[in-house]
Amino acid sequence: MIDDQPGPVWSDWLMLTISLFVISFFPALLAVNVGVIVPLALSCLVVVVVIPSAASRGRLNVPVYALMLFVAAMIAFGIGKLAGAQSVHGTTLGVVISFIFFLLVATAAGSFLGIFFYRQPTEDSTASTAEARVSSAVPAMEDDRQ
Repeated sequence: MIDDQPGPVWSDWLMLTISLFVISFFPALLAVNVGVIVPLALSCLVVVVVIPSAASRGRLNVPVYALMLFVAAMIAFGIGKLAGAQSVHGTTLGVVISFIFFLLVATAAGSFLGIFFYRQPTEDSTASTAEARVSSAVPAMEDDRQ
């Protein structure tokens, strides 16, 4: 007789809360411009992923990532102030400025993560060893390279 036991009270409240949340934000979902939001979200995600992955390979050094962080944040602050102006809000120029703002914020976030994922390159990693690892399509060229 499993049905005789009442379920946890928190599950009822959780379902009610989720239902109210979805109902209250449904009109906002209808007003979202998917043609702008999806490319913006994907491009910001790419920027946030590419910068730390480059840092994990040791492409740049930590001061460059810190400089990118602060420069992107300062420029984003100025552009954010410009995007919030009454004359720009809701226009095509406002959408472009907002797009640039979010890309700069993504760059700043990626640079912040890049500082944590930075890995010092080893001494034996030079351009010649990286070039030697690449195999050519023609085996005769491979012999000439070595």
